[in-house]
Amino acid sequence: STELPRTAKMAGFRIVLALLAMAGASAFTATSRWTASPTMSMATEKGGMRKKEWVRALNRCTKDTFNEVAYGAKSEAFVSAAGSSMGPKLKSKIKQRARELGVEARADFCREPWSGPPLWLKAQAAEDLKKVVASRDVEAINAKLEEIEGMEDVEFKVPEGAEDHPLIADAKAVIAEVEAEAEAAGAEEAAPAEEAAEEASE
Repeated sequence: STELPRTAKMAGFRIVLALLAMAGASAFTATSRWTASPTMSMATEKGGMRKKEWVRALNRCTKDTFNEVAYGAKSEAFVSAAGSSMGPKLKSKIKQRARELGVEARADFCREPWSGPPLWLKAQAAEDLKKVVASRDVEAINAKLEEIEGMEDVEFKVPEGAEDHPLIADAKAVIAEVEAEAEAAGAEEAAPAEEAAEEASE
């Protein structure tokens, strides 16, 4: 009479162990799914769409829908997140599709951030040059031109067909003008002295 309850107890214990094992496996599976899904979700949400979807949408867009498909918020997020390797290739696809549709591609789409010297350096140099040019001080203008020429991070590009950048050309023109005025003034001052010398010699 004592064996039956003991057997029943053992059977019940085994059932409990089996249930615990199943619960543990279920929890592990759920945990695995939970930890895997955020990574997939982040990868998908990073660009807002997958490459295959982006390419399909670009190939199917029309002349009327091109700007929305190629330059919309989703496309911009996708191309921006593509990185320095894939990004340029995606932008090339957009330009190619624009040519196929006969529309103009945007040159400023997902443009890479400026990595050159601070833009304020050139602006400051230009402002300083304008001030010394306005002063018509030849020595100061020449000094500023030499300073700008020696600045490695600042370049005033010369327009096609011109000899100098407009600001540099203006500065040189003022120098030539001031020097011509000084030469003319010197000649005027010298004239009376020469006349007086000639009269004295007579």
